[in-house]
Amino acid sequence: MMKVLSAHTPCWNDVAHTTLNLYVTFEDTKDSLGEIIFTASPNDPESHGRDLFDRAVALEFGDIAEPGVDVIKSNMLLQRAELTAVANSVIEKLQVDVSILQDSVELEIATDKEIAALATKKVSLSAWKKYRVLLSRVQEQEGFPTVVEWPEAPGE
Repeated sequence: MMKVLSAHTPCWNDVAHTTLNLYVTFEDTKDSLGEIIFTASPNDPESHGRDLFDRAVALEFGDIAEPGVDVIKSNMLLQRAELTAVANSVIEKLQVDVSILQDSVELEIATDKEIAALATKKVSLSAWKKYRVLLSRVQEQEGFPTVVEWPEAPGE
């Protein structure tokens, strides 16, 4: 575990209080890096990260500031980007599936199972496209970024 020489000015990264940043000087890196901004989390794979989080929550380094609007906005946009990437991946796969099934129908070699699957895949594709559009509009919601109503992802 890395030894902490000093830590101060903790600030939450999100309104859910899942991670926080604070200024830290570690013994091993004091000469090469000096004081750095460190993100601490209760789920950090390194014990010093978990320890710093616990100590900060216990207010050992002072009161923890709430995140600013810019931080919250950045986190919301990052979350939207992650959800959009998932949607894009699902949509891409469904488009390939629909294309192949449409080919089998067009070539008059589709089985009954493929014809039924085509209808189901088209409905699913449409639902995922709608979800992606709703994600793109999250930033337009009243109250954004502090209040966000995320659209529900469709089932696959």
